[in-house]
Amino acid sequence: MWSFLQKIDLYDRLLDHLINALKHSEVELIFEHIETIMNPAVQLVAEDLEAYALRDPAAGGRGDLIFDAYASFKAVLYYRLAHQVWLLPHDLNGMRAIIAHKLTNKGKICSGAEIHPAVKVGRRFVLDHAYGTVIGETCEIGDDCYILSGVTLGASGIANNPVGKRHPKLGNNVEVGAGVRVLGPVTIGDNVFISPSCVVTQDIPANSKVSIVNQVQTQRLADGGKGAGFYSAFASGGRLYLVGEKLEFSALSVVDANHRKVFGVELTCIARSNNHMEFRLDRAVAMHAAVPDFPLNLHLSCPLQEVTLLNPPGLDGLARQVLGTAGKPQRLLMQGKG
Repeated sequence: MWSFLQKIDLYDRLLDHLINALKHSEVELIFEHIETIMNPAVQLVAEDLEAYALRDPAAGGRGDLIFDAYASFKAVLYYRLAHQVWLLPHDLNGMRAIIAHKLTNKGKICSGAEIHPAVKVGRRFVLDHAYGTVIGETCEIGDDCYILSGVTLGASGIANNPVGKRHPKLGNNVEVGAGVRVLGPVTIGDNVFISPSCVVTQDIPANSKVSIVNQVQTQRLADGGKGAGFYSAFASGGRLYLVGEKLEFSALSVVDANHRKVFGVELTCIARSNNHMEFRLDRAVAMHAAVPDFPLNLHLSCPLQEVTLLNPPGLDGLARQVLGTAGKPQRLLMQGKG
């Protein structure tokens, strides 16, 4: 807990950072709004600092060390100030966005991390190491999140991305490892752990641990045991092949681009060995079966782990043949009940 005098000291130090990052004329523009900017920023920065000191063992619990010497904390500090400027209801003679961007750019220069001032970040945010991290404009980050260096929370495209929601949404208590790329308007659930160097382009449900190698996306309960192995799949010659280290699962299904089960196809195993399974795809008789939302994925589950093989090569083409949709325009009809 922060005492009154400690908060006054933090207020003064944040105000120094704000003034030193701007021109005198820019400070004059925001002067009448200074309490609107500073009061919430001080509270949020105090909570960020406490969370950092508590969760990073290298800091030894020293908030003064983090505030004065940790470059990554400067990125968060300047973002908090910039975001309050961004939220002001006044345009500041057309200078509001410029001032907000100047503040976050100051944090980028100090830390190597870029956070757009419009990003919505929850309480007790920790950005550890930070260098090379980019957090895009329409990102939303929940409470108690921890992000390491080299992370991109970005759009799925490069140039000419659409206006509107195009960046990820992270739930509460999400941990993102170094080098992770989360791309597009995907939703990451609460209490998710994303291992280093993953590339995430699909929604991740809550309470999952995620690792991705090529097209294999694995998810297991955060308190689950050792994973059931590694998998890969592909379709060829009218058959679907599943290969892996340990083929141990209780259910296998085809799911669409939104991870909903495809009710129009059934999988029948016609050959099996220790590391190989061969399946035939048949058209299922189901009420309200829908033309699925492509690309398709393959979902495996067992008591401690769920695995989604993202868009296995050849699966879309095989499914279209089975469903009789080859060459027809893609359309989404009434979804079957699961």
